[in-house]
Amino acid sequence: MGVEDHRSLSTTQSHDGSTLVVTCVGAAESDSFATLSTALAAAHDDALKSSAPAVIADLRGLEFASSSCLKAFVTWLQRVQELDATRRYKVKFRSNPRFSWQRRSLGALAAFASSVVEIETVAS
Repeated sequence: MGVEDHRSLSTTQSHDGSTLVVTCVGAAESDSFATLSTALAAAHDDALKSSAPAVIADLRGLEFASSSCLKAFVTWLQRVQELDATRRYKVKFRSNPRFSWQRRSLGALAAFASSVVEIETVAS
């Protein structure tokens, strides 16, 4: 009998040239909401300060995201959409096809913020 291993959420931020990369690994359970919200707010602020044309949200290692954590992404995307067009940046979600929740949830996020969201599916 196997034991399910849900790792807690880990986020890191880095730069790939002028693009900011936020990497999320583990499981974004409800108790991870504050961690995720803080990471996304920091990425938003950094993107504005550096005039980044895009932020990549690398979710290939994110095994699960609760509805409350998905709300953190909605809040972030809403903040991006509310920016003046000259300051607005693209949000590119890197997804993992092994996690079916990503296809459904990221599709909903893309529909919510179609003017700023792109989804890239990459096997990890």
